[in-house]
Amino acid sequence: MKNFKFIAGQASSINQYKNTTSKLLKCCVNIYFNKQCLAKKIIPNYAKLKFHNTSPAAQLTAKKAQTTHIKDEIKFQFIMKDKLNRELYKHHLKATKEWGGLWCIIQALTYIVFI
Repeated sequence: MKNFKFIAGQASSINQYKNTTSKLLKCCVNIYFNKQCLAKKIIPNYAKLKFHNTSPAAQLTAKKAQTTHIKDEIKFQFIMKDKLNRELYKHHLKATKEWGGLWCIIQALTYIVFI
């Protein structure tokens, strides 16, 4: 495979597309992780809350608060995913306009980088 060298102005649309795709994939992975945590009733470290009271009522409240935190995180990730999808669409249109017929080849090469 040949290495292509672009000037900064040419490579910016490609890099923006590639970076946005990378962020979108990470967001999808986070959503999957959080959904699996809820399904398997596991609390990840970022959602753990510490209470000094060890009564059953306090433990139940802590468990509900942790579950709510994970659900809120999933909602936030879906909002972020929608935003990134819109951004990716704009970058795709910009790159298609800029590169024309070569964009299909460039896009295929960016997918190879992710694999």
